[in-house]
Amino acid sequence: MSLTLRTATADDVDTIHGLMRELAVYEKLLDIFEATPQSVHEALFGPAPAAECLIARWGGEPIGYALYFHNFSTFLGRRGLYLEDVYVRPSMRGKGVGQALLRQLAGIAVERNCGRFEWTVLDWNQPAIDFYTSQGATVLPDWRVVRMTGEALERFANGSKDSKSSATPAS
Repeated sequence: MSLTLRTATADDVDTIHGLMRELAVYEKLLDIFEATPQSVHEALFGPAPAAECLIARWGGEPIGYALYFHNFSTFLGRRGLYLEDVYVRPSMRGKGVGQALLRQLAGIAVERNCGRFEWTVLDWNQPAIDFYTSQGATVLPDWRVVRMTGEALERFANGSKDSKSSATPAS
């Protein structure tokens, strides 16, 4: 059997969604997993795609994926490639699949003249951290992810920072 990597197509949406769900289970985040096949299709293949995806197959069977998009570095003055997800089914780990996905993405970053290729990793996921550093990546110790979602995002967008605030934004 052999490994193949290819760019995802609209026919892969159900497969991608299923692998995303497996990743959410692995990361113990299924309770916040909201993606649907429809939202994945819109994000990857709609009129304004927000991301791209590679599919890894072993002997024709889907075994992993990498979902990525461009960001921008003001300090470099160039776009970068941001890896949102890389996932390989547990039974297929240790066979070079993750390395092949990362290497293909690094090639895309170089081909597109990106200034950097970056991603985040959960602090408890030591096997992933060890793998990434063994590939030459640096885990930045002094950066933290900042996130605003759901009701907090809605409230902030509407001009209040908490549910008790009734202030309205100035016009």
